Amino acid sequence: MSISTLARSIAESPTLRLNEEARLLREKGLPVTHLGAGEPKNKTPIAAILSSAAKLVNGDVKYVPTDGIPSLKKAIIRYTEENYGRAVPPENVIVSSGAKQAVYNVLFSILNPQDEVIIPAPYWVSYPEMVKMVYGMPVTVAPEDGGYHPRMADIQRAVSPATKAIIINSPNNPSGVMYSEAFVAEIVEFCERKGIYLITDDIYHKLVFDGKRAPSAYANSGRDVDESRVIVINGISKLYGMTGFRIG
Repeated sequence: MSISTLARSIAESPTLRLNEEARLLREKGLPVTHLGAGEPKNKTPIAAILSSAAKLVNGDVKYVPTDGIPSLKKAIIRYTEENYGRAVPPENVIVSSGAKQAVYNVLFSILNPQDEVIIPAPYWVSYPEMVKMVYGMPVTVAPEDGGYHPRMADIQRAVSPATKAIIINSPNNPSGVMYSEAFVAEIVEFCERKGIYLITDDIYHKLVFDGKRAPSAYANSGRDVDESRVIVINGISKLYGMTGFRIG
């Protein structure tokens, strides 16, 4: 098979490689603490299991609207109001088969070839490769102080005329750091002032403890949803322990 130049340029997923290495070590009987895949051990809600089973039993497995069935979109809108304090219309909600696909779809929709996307480090390993898959240019930015929390000064130095978007992931995979309210407010204001998209991967936004709450980018934007530069990605896999489920 002849593989395209683009396909050859995409690196192997480190997460999948670690998954396979952990599997092989376990098969040898070795004790393994695997920190590769982000897979919480919480139980899948029984209501989700029973509802899925009922759909299969009833044969209710036909095509649905590509942006999500109306009842699901209503639930997402309600969730957004309750957790982000922002009312969004149905046309601003798109359901995908997973948060990873949602991030890719956003990048596919907004990037032109050679557009730059700033990715604060440490970052989820798939971000740079997804940017490259749509002919964008990933620009990784590590905090100059050697810490795990991004700093606006470092990000601002990395911004160029080609910068189209910034991706933030808080609570962060892999560090576990939750970005501060001050940082989130500052980066929202910066992106909206500069016309840069801020993609917030909020897949872990409720996996916080000790009474803390992850700051919301929406809460720090004074603009209407249609005028804001904030794009929020969220999903069911981590919070509800449904990593093996795909939404059709």
